[in-house]
Amino acid sequence: MTQLASITLEETRFEDRFLKILEATGLEPEEFEGLPYFSYSPFFVIAGATISPRIREHGDHSHFEGVSIDVPDDQVEIFYDVLPDLLAQLQPEDDEDE
Repeated sequence: MTQLASITLEETRFEDRFLKILEATGLEPEEFEGLPYFSYSPFFVIAGATISPRIREHGDHSHFEGVSIDVPDDQVEIFYDVLPDLLAQLQPEDDEDE
């Protein structure tokens, strides 16, 4: 597996190519609890990624810390080919009649 991102409450890391695609979309990066691009996770999964949660346990309770976004090594290029088209569907279409 190739880790493309680690999105946590303390630190977020994106593989350069992944971040460039996300930034090029113009989508709002922090729509969920200050976790950059986390709300787009379903689209990452559709493109072929696996989302693994990070949960910290403290005795009798636990809390969410973030996620890792991974893609099978042999599917990284497919992920990068599919993702921009999926994310483009989130952009409002320009109204040509204006």
